[in-house]
Amino acid sequence: MPQLETKPFGSIEVSEDSILEFPEGILGFEDYRNFAILEEKEGPFHWLQSADESGLAFIILRPQLILKDYEPAVLPMELQSLQVDNVTECEVYLIVTIPGDHPEKMTANLQGPILVNRNIRQARQVISMNESHLVRVPILELLEA
Repeated sequence: MPQLETKPFGSIEVSEDSILEFPEGILGFEDYRNFAILEEKEGPFHWLQSADESGLAFIILRPQLILKDYEPAVLPMELQSLQVDNVTECEVYLIVTIPGDHPEKMTANLQGPILVNRNIRQARQVISMNESHLVRVPILELLEA
């Protein structure tokens, strides 16, 4: 099993199938193509950890935890690149930003979700064409709504 160097957890073992390829990288981090989702057993947040750079990790969560009916409006060519016909065939995650000095102001990126097709071990950050899906949506406000 491959070893993954991580900043938050140190060196951890992951299965070969847990490494996902992002053929186009993540927006702003296009040079990094291989990531693993490190699922937290407790709590809503997981880590999207780069397999190429130990210091590169994103906090992610499943959108249904904050918006039950969230479904990104995705271009057909983006779905085709993941070899699916519909978003519902993918695992969907949102990237979370937690300001160090004000964690209560954490936000989720509804406009740029991560779609994962585990069958082909590929993932992609896509742009939701739904105009109500904003880049920085306050998570606590959604939970209180």
